Amino acid sequence: MERRGIRRFGTIALAAMIAGAAGAPALFADESTVSVNALRTGWDSNEPALSPAAVPAVKQLFNTSVNGQVFAQPLVVNGVVIVATETNHVYGIDAVTGKIKWTRSLGPAWPSSAIGCGDLTPSVGVTSTPVYDPSTGYVYLTAKENNGTDARHPNWYVHAVKATTGAERGGWPVRVAGAPVNDSAHRFNAFTAMQRPGLLLMGGSVYAGFAAHCDIGPYVGYMLGVNTVTRKQTLWSSEAGTSNGMGGIWMSGGGPVSDGAGRIFVATGNGISPGAAPYNRPPRQLGDSIVQLGVNRDGSLAARQFFSPANAPTLAAHDTDLGSGGLAVLPQPYFGNSAHPHLMVQVGKDGRVFLLNRDNLGGRSTTTDHVLGVTRLPAGVWGHPAVWGGNGGWVYVTESRSPGRVVALRYGVNSRGVPTLTQAGTSTQSFGYTSGSPVVTSTGTVAGSAVVWVAYSTGGYGTGKLFAYRAVPVNGVLQPLFRTPLPLGAMTKFQVPATSGGRVYVGTNGHLIAFG
Repeated sequence: MERRGIRRFGTIALAAMIAGAAGAPALFADESTVSVNALRTGWDSNEPALSPAAVPAVKQLFNTSVNGQVFAQPLVVNGVVIVATETNHVYGIDAVTGKIKWTRSLGPAWPSSAIGCGDLTPSVGVTSTPVYDPSTGYVYLTAKENNGTDARHPNWYVHAVKATTGAERGGWPVRVAGAPVNDSAHRFNAFTAMQRPGLLLMGGSVYAGFAAHCDIGPYVGYMLGVNTVTRKQTLWSSEAGTSNGMGGIWMSGGGPVSDGAGRIFVATGNGISPGAAPYNRPPRQLGDSIVQLGVNRDGSLAARQFFSPANAPTLAAHDTDLGSGGLAVLPQPYFGNSAHPHLMVQVGKDGRVFLLNRDNLGGRSTTTDHVLGVTRLPAGVWGHPAVWGGNGGWVYVTESRSPGRVVALRYGVNSRGVPTLTQAGTSTQSFGYTSGSPVVTSTGTVAGSAVVWVAYSTGGYGTGKLFAYRAVPVNGVLQPLFRTPLPLGAMTKFQVPATSGGRVYVGTNGHLIAFG
């Protein structure tokens, strides 16, 4: 955190807002959840040792082997890197030396051949990014386990392990089961369900979104909540009233957003599109939608407002999910104005970046999208944005199809006082499909201090490299900071780096690699 004058205030203001959203003290130097915070900004504002001047000297510090593919973003808590794999192994690794401090097996991983989906092979274990609770020291994570009567009857569990030792909390894990509160006729289907979005900790409960394996049904999108004290669970369905309405919550691994107590935002994929309705009257079917869920007094979830594009049925027909991307809040005081203070962005497979008002998402019209603005990219996105509040405000995304570039969007306000996002720069390097989402490091909002980091992949389970760019483009071009990008070896899909204490951590196919 910047230590001097007005700049320090700006960084603290951001940290305080994030702490309020998460309902727990902010961990300034640690990475305790996917995309840094519950606002999912992807912005680590306390990294003076990763300044643009220092980055060219960054090198590999260690390469630690782990058992299984790493799809989850690593966490960094109190000097320990938490790494979870698709073989259901969890590791606590020393953040400085790379030495394994502890490891735990959560149970037998589930073979993806049982359902015939090649998206993730050969096994499914822990796919989503865990979340750390600083008030108790436990890390919460979900695992698919092959411990039923056969491979067609697996179970999903929510585990709680101590960050310092890996020991499971008493009374845990919790097996996911039951029917959604808004659809009692259709119980949770652990066989077809897949849990990809990073976990959210809010108000004493852990929340997780579910979609499917390769759209193989029957399935619907679920949102799960588990109270960390009572272990009581609740489920909500994005497609209430249908057993195969789809509408999965996957967001390419991005996490549900929370901007305050009892408020959760998620994006759904293809499914039964909502009919025309005002923003504060969400229909029962919510495919290709952005949904704000509220937490009721009994802990159950209910849809409070929504947005779905006018062409949502066309998106579903052509498999161009709105929900292929994760949401990100544009935090005050760096974004927004008195008329539109609460902003959020979302981008999906068709390449439209929607700038949204969190107080009125817009509902659905069959003719017009009632949002603050739409910026069209040349290619679609399977990932989530990163945000930086310096130099007037910036948003970054990685395109997932040709031309596959990292794109920088400049924040502004038009002549009518309405916030805007304008494409202002791209990388010259093309990024292969399955490259990861960007993250930003900086010294607060100090001009010239920010760096955009992206894990490149050649595509599929390809070969990876770590790229770094100056955050502000020059003449429309993002300026690379490495003469030669740092090698990552065999990659997993859509991997997102974690940053902490002047280091960058990347999970790959069987490895945790640290740079600094």
